[in-house]
Amino acid sequence: MAGLQWRQPVEGVNVIFLLDRSDSVPATQQDAARRYVNEAAAARQKNDRLGLVVFASEAALELTASDKWDPNQTKVLAVLNPDRTDLAAAIRLGAAAFPEHGQKRLVIASDGNENVGDALAAVMSVRPLGVTVDVIPLGTQRGHDAAVQRLGLPARIKEGQTFDAKIFITADAPRAGLLRFYRNEEYLGEAPVQLETGKNLYSFPQKLEQPGFYSYRVVLEVENDQVPQNNRATAFVHVRGRPRILLASHKPEEDQPLRESLLAADFEVRHTTVNGLPDSLMEWQSYETIFLSNIAAGEIGLDRLRLLESAVRDLGVGLVCIGGDQAYAAGSYRGTPLETILPVNMELDSKKVLPKGALVLLMHGMEFSGANQTARQTALAALDNLGPRDEMGVLLWDGSERWLFPLQEVGDKREMGRAIAGMNQGDLPSFQNLMMQAYSALKASKASLKHIIVFSDGDPAPPSDELMNNIINERITVSAVMIGGHVMPDTMLRMANLGGGRFYEVPVNQASALPDIFIKESAVILKSAIIEEPFKPRLVAASEILRGIPATEYPALQGYVGTTPKDRAETPLHTDKGDPLLAHWQFGLGRTVAFTSDAKARWARDWLGWERYRQFWSQVAQWSLRRLENADFTADITLEKGQGHLAVEAVDEQGNYRNFLALRALVISPRGERQSVALEQTGPGRYEAQFPTREVGAYTVHLMELSAGQPRGSLVLGASVNYSPEFAETAPNLPLLRRLAEYGGGKILDPRQPADNPFVHDRQRTYQPVDWYEWLLRLAIVLFVADVGVRRIQIDREEWLKATATLRRWLFFWQPQAKPTPADESLAALLARRGAVRARTTSAPATAPSPTPPATPRPELFQAKTPQAPMPATTPTRPPPPAAPPEPPDKPPTPAAPTSVTERLLEAKRRAQRKKS
Repeated sequence: MAGLQWRQPVEGVNVIFLLDRSDSVPATQQDAARRYVNEAAAARQKNDRLGLVVFASEAALELTASDKWDPNQTKVLAVLNPDRTDLAAAIRLGAAAFPEHGQKRLVIASDGNENVGDALAAVMSVRPLGVTVDVIPLGTQRGHDAAVQRLGLPARIKEGQTFDAKIFITADAPRAGLLRFYRNEEYLGEAPVQLETGKNLYSFPQKLEQPGFYSYRVVLEVENDQVPQNNRATAFVHVRGRPRILLASHKPEEDQPLRESLLAADFEVRHTTVNGLPDSLMEWQSYETIFLSNIAAGEIGLDRLRLLESAVRDLGVGLVCIGGDQAYAAGSYRGTPLETILPVNMELDSKKVLPKGALVLLMHGMEFSGANQTARQTALAALDNLGPRDEMGVLLWDGSERWLFPLQEVGDKREMGRAIAGMNQGDLPSFQNLMMQAYSALKASKASLKHIIVFSDGDPAPPSDELMNNIINERITVSAVMIGGHVMPDTMLRMANLGGGRFYEVPVNQASALPDIFIKESAVILKSAIIEEPFKPRLVAASEILRGIPATEYPALQGYVGTTPKDRAETPLHTDKGDPLLAHWQFGLGRTVAFTSDAKARWARDWLGWERYRQFWSQVAQWSLRRLENADFTADITLEKGQGHLAVEAVDEQGNYRNFLALRALVISPRGERQSVALEQTGPGRYEAQFPTREVGAYTVHLMELSAGQPRGSLVLGASVNYSPEFAETAPNLPLLRRLAEYGGGKILDPRQPADNPFVHDRQRTYQPVDWYEWLLRLAIVLFVADVGVRRIQIDREEWLKATATLRRWLFFWQPQAKPTPADESLAALLARRGAVRARTTSAPATAPSPTPPATPRPELFQAKTPQAPMPATTPTRPPPPAAPPEPPDKPPTPAAPTSVTERLLEAKRRAQRKKS
């Protein structure tokens, strides 16, 4: 009874459309599907609801199921990655978005070319929920297509070993093509090919004489190819040999002594400028250690720095950072991945007071999409680079020319960061007033270095010559960053030239480079961290790096960049002020070294002639080399449907299987995201694992053999998702779409048939169960109170008449005539009898007690056969008053027999009391 329900009919149908927005669906068909939703919505009935889900790599709810629909809203607002198709995610999201009651119908508009997830399994999981699935096929048959399926290379080879580069190509018709080859982005040549229908295989012999990590890329050119996106492939090969070192210098000609020292230690050295630094993680990991000599963080760029951090932490590559006027705090390392990697902080000890700098940003609203957000990111990059004692202020125009926050010490940066995050600058009319405010604030500042960065598109009117001369006279420098400029850069270029700063012209499509520029410019006021005073290094602790070098032999240095050592870092060499000169530590799998002075003629001119100069730097390089041994595994990676499959064969030198190994792989995506996966043994000496590969680009897999939880050997592999799998198929997957409709209890819809409208066909009445327990519970509460009242309260007729009379008086203001209260005659008779007995007892004379009590006759109440007068039918009347007591006789008189039940009871009670006493 507690579970009683009533089935209430529910009118209307809930329809949620799932629209495919992936690259495999042409834009024209995407628009047509959106228009069909409007046409179908026109046939809705009053209680029908409509919802919208869009999907590609992921699914997004564009509109919840509602009876309100705006046919004029034709733009899809959700931003999706179109590189994949995840039908399963769309089906699950659509089913979850339905209201609780009513008929539920999903309508999938897609080409069915799913490459992530399992749509059939998703349909089977939502069917028990009462959801049906209709399908509208999209997509077209693309002809005249040839695609490069894969470029096959061995994972590792030896120096001078010949190997084959295998290229797998598919074509839908015979045609001629041209293959172009690239190695490490260097053009190798081309070869004509004649493609046949179906699969084609071409093999080209290759030979590599130098060790290192090589990237191969092949591009197929075919005339009238409808899908050129699938005509390329990339693969990697690792050549084992001598340890390789990458030496990157601010000015390579000044670092020749350092290069010669490393070559003399039998290292293979590649010497380059900042522009020659790798752009991919696979290239970074091809070196055993990296030397950065006097290079600013802004020159390297945040993207490269993140790759370098991953190479050191995850792949065990070493890093040696050498100082100079462009390095450490003076090179804007603060807040970048370089500060994270290195064993020193850019903040100085609070006891060391250095001159501070002052920076003013002049922000102007840009006229391109996302301009203000770009401006916020650049301002935050500059803020992150400043020390707590440096000063910063931001000027802007947002209806009035004002300070976002005035020039002040940075402190803990949180308040300034919040202000910048909410910054919304407008289109500035003129530079004059804001430049005047910046000049006045910097003139009053006591900072030793003062700098202005102007961020604009060049539209505002220029500042006056008088103002620029005043700025120059106060030794304030000015740099100008022009982005998205649609005028000549004369104004911006003139300000930078007169202000002694730098001018940058950045196209809108390169806006991501702006934070690097602001990091570089904010370094102008950080030169106060440079300490140019002669000092002699002090050895304060023993170190493996300094083994064999006497403590008294270190020549003097002419300067260094001030830093502070981190807690776990070892600092064997100090300056005369106690600052770290040489520091090193373990960072992840790699080792990093920081030398805060330089290795060239500016500060280390006395070291260049030192006989142990080469020994010092060769030992630094040797200590920083990658320590993991190369594991002797055969490994292969295959990529399919958004998943990477890693298979490893472990065999020892005698050909025996190596079983029960602890293998783990660290997978690094093209965006630098890390994922650790454990390999499971699936056969004798065979281990396998899977990992997601949803992004297009190169994946780095660091395979490690663990012993007692520590890496014992490693192998670095590379795999590449060459292009989006959306371009792998040339036709819609109609069989999958049919199965989705069949298993989903729906049908294939024809948009041209009105009867196929999802709001019209196969409508069913559904029912909503309504629980009765709430009403039953309310009734039980009322009945419970009534039941307690009936059981506990008795109301006789007279009380009921009184209550009704009172109620009538309250409700109708009527007061009935009062009736005399009837006397209780029984009680009155009993009281009169008690008074008579007391009076008789009081008036009787006292007698001497008898030694034996007189015989007392039994009362009539207990004489079963004694005849009694019948009881009156009505209440007995009051008895007459008793007569005067007679004269006492010689013996006690026998009392008169009681005449009523009450009298007999009282007499019995008196006798009992006399007998007891």
